[in-house]
Amino acid sequence: MDLAISLLNYNTKNLVKQCVKNIVESPTNLKYEIIIADNHSTDGSVEFIKKKILPLYPQVKLAVSATNRGFGGGHNFALEKTTAPYILIINPDITVLGDSLTQLHNFLASDHSRGIVAPKLIYPDLTTQSSCHPWPKFLTPLYRRTFLGQTPWGKKELIRYDMQYFDYQTPRQVDWLVGACLLIKKEVWDKIGGFDQRFFLYYEDVDLCRKCASAGYQVWYYPEVKMIHYHKRLSAQKPWWTGIFDKSSRIHLQSHWKYFVKWGVINPRQIKNF
Repeated sequence: MDLAISLLNYNTKNLVKQCVKNIVESPTNLKYEIIIADNHSTDGSVEFIKKKILPLYPQVKLAVSATNRGFGGGHNFALEKTTAPYILIINPDITVLGDSLTQLHNFLASDHSRGIVAPKLIYPDLTTQSSCHPWPKFLTPLYRRTFLGQTPWGKKELIRYDMQYFDYQTPRQVDWLVGACLLIKKEVWDKIGGFDQRFFLYYEDVDLCRKCASAGYQVWYYPEVKMIHYHKRLSAQKPWWTGIFDKSSRIHLQSHWKYFVKWGVINPRQIKNF
């Protein structure tokens, strides 16, 4: 077994079915297992997966959680028993293109210092998504979600955080990667303890990459591999005042607070043996 693919489901059974089909039909020489972790869905997902997915794909396993463990907790649950040397965290709204799995694997395996790698994520219209960022600052979410982003200092921070200067065509070591699709060495995963389950939703990917960097491993953006991500940033389509008061934004801000309580504001490159 070369690779364990963790696919988290919460009321997205049809997306999961399509994602599994897409992965299985993608050409690769890697031997892999797909572990679907159902995060206590309420739409009949478990029975659907048992009837519509498992009989068709022998490489698929189902792990059913009795509670909603959140994003990081759900993936931790899926990967508890795997012995594969590489782990792929993938969202059900991702489409794998060509031999992406092999290419990502080869890039990560070619250098011991690399701990995590992610592909270039593109929208269905083939435009580039912002999928890697520098470390957030304490006021970053306020600039992104409120009118403060229109102030001179807010605009400056958003240029930095959204990496508007970034060449998305060139492989590069980065601070952190969006968790929609991440390939991780199992030895690194075990060393840093997987996702921190205190982050129910949001910032678990930032925290994972920061733990990886603090353990002495590199985090890489690798645009030679592209995958489609059917993602919309809904907060960008709403009036600014909903950027604080809706449920999703409140969870995001809570996770942001937890992140800075945990890590403070120092540069992670200054941390040794955290």
